[in-house]
Order: sequence, then structure tokens, then C-alpha cells
Amino acid sequence: METTKKVTMANVNLNDPAELALLHEHQDALFAERKEAILVKLKRDGLMNGEGNFVFNEPLPADMQPDSPADFKH
Repeated sequence: METTKKVTMANVNLNDPAELALLHEHQDALFAERKEAILVKLKRDGLMNGEGNFVFNEPLPADMQPDSPADFKH
């Protein structure tokens, strides 16, 4: 019976392309799970709408208003 090694950053053989590919697949899956959890939390907390845009309930400070003369050239 063939056993599959759990590949992590601590034990990956960098000279084995198959292990490296397996590590990348595992990391991609973890990152996708984390991203989805963050998006769900942002939407649940009312900070992001259904289209993925951030929602701000508080007014912006004067220097961040669209008609503000402030800039970042200083």
C-alpha cells in the first residue's frame, strides 16, 4: 500500500518537483480557505457588500474627501 507524505515547508524536498507541486497545491488550498473565511467575515460584519466593495458607514475625514486639496506630494 502506498502512503502519501504530508508535505509542509518543514519537510519538503526542494529537489523533487512532485513534492514541490504537492506543496504548492496544499498552500493554494489553504490560502483559498482563508480568503473565503475573510470575505465571509467582512460581509457578515457589514464591511463589504455582495459585489465585493467595501462599505463605509462613517464619514471620511476632511483630508480624505474627494474635493479635498490634500495630496501626498509633500
